Parts: sequence; C-alpha cells; structure tokens
Amino acid sequence: MRKKIASSLMIAMAIAGTCVAPSYADDDTFKSIVLIPWKVAGSMVSTVIGVPEGATKDGTRGAIMATKWVAGKLGDEDGMYQQWAGGIVAGPFGALGGATYGCFDGAWHGCKTGYEKPFSKDSFTFKDE
Repeated sequence: MRKKIASSLMIAMAIAGTCVAPSYADDDTFKSIVLIPWKVAGSMVSTVIGVPEGATKDGTRGAIMATKWVAGKLGDEDGMYQQWAGGIVAGPFGALGGATYGCFDGAWHGCKTGYEKPFSKDSFTFKDE
C-alpha cells in the first residue's frame, strides 16, 4: 500500500514539475539540450572552486568588520590600540562567521554563474557586489 502511495506521489510531483519547467520554444532546442552536460560540469567545477574562494574572501571581510566594530565600541574605530584589541577579541569570531557565510556564498555563486557561463572567468572569480 505504501509503495502505491509513494509511486502515485512521485508521478504527481513529476507532472507538477514539468508544468513549471521552461519550454524551449526557440529554434535552438537541440543546442540547448546538447549544452546541458557542459553547463552542469561548469557549474560543478565553479562550485568546487567557489567554496574556498568565498570562505577566504568573506572570512577576511568578516574579520575586518568585527575588528572595526569592536574598535568603534572602544572609542576610536581608526585608533591603533583599539584595532589591536578588536583584532584579538573579535577578529577570530568575524573570520569564522565570514568564512561560514562565504562557503554558502561561494557555492551559490559557483552554481549560478557556472551554469549560466560555464568555464568562464566570471564563474571562477567574485566581483564586488
């Protein structure tokens, strides 16, 4: 009984999924179908490269932001001693939080840009948004 319900549910999901799928009504349907493996491979490679790249980029950005925030709370955001204290106290937390966010940000950027423009320079590098 469960197998029948599960199979009926899978068929209903497949039918509902095809209703919202984009229709390739242009003349390049064959080209679009042939490029799918290339786009998926580009997306996968860009994701693998984008995760550590995003972690590094957002980790340093998070450490700088946390250091400046603590330095501002201590009185002077540009003061040398306040930035030292902020770097010791909040820098590691900002780096960890930024790197965690960067992993997801890099994966999303790699998936999206790698599929749209497979194996291009844009899919392997981040632009400052």
